[in-house]
Amino acid sequence: MQNLRALAASALVTVIVVFGAGPASDAVSAGTSSSAAATTTDAWRWPLAEPHRLIRGFVAPESQYAGGHRGIDLAAAANEKVFAAHDGVVSFAGRVVDRSVLSIMQPNDVITTVEPVDAVVAVGDHVRAGQLIGTVASGGHCPPGCLHFGVRQHGWYVSPLLFLGNVPRAVLLPAVP
Repeated sequence: MQNLRALAASALVTVIVVFGAGPASDAVSAGTSSSAAATTTDAWRWPLAEPHRLIRGFVAPESQYAGGHRGIDLAAAANEKVFAAHDGVVSFAGRVVDRSVLSIMQPNDVITTVEPVDAVVAVGDHVRAGQLIGTVASGGHCPPGCLHFGVRQHGWYVSPLLFLGNVPRAVLLPAVP
């Protein structure tokens, strides 16, 4: 358990360093694999069809209650189809404040959440990776034309890129005096 947490923490630091060093609007390639993923990346799918353009990256909070960005934001068109990222069971489909949210429980104590999404599935439905689960709606913290994709593992938010196989390599820069 401690090794898994150490691995996840290490991967989070890598993501923070990389996204802090470059623009957040770069396109993300879907073909890269990552050995840091907590589960096999082969079974995971992007929640949107290609191209996958990252608008805002994952920023780990300093503590469970501190600020951060607990997922990634992807460019999306209104009413664009949203797909299940992995096999699982729908655990929530409804409104939270000003947005429609859909959460799916996967094996290994993983929960994925997408928002804003008008769901075409209901709580208790079994879904398969790549299955249509809804369409991009409006509301939430994303500007129009955006889908937020979050992942929690063992109750902790982690970067979805760990599961999608797209964690870029860290680039160490020289210290600035």
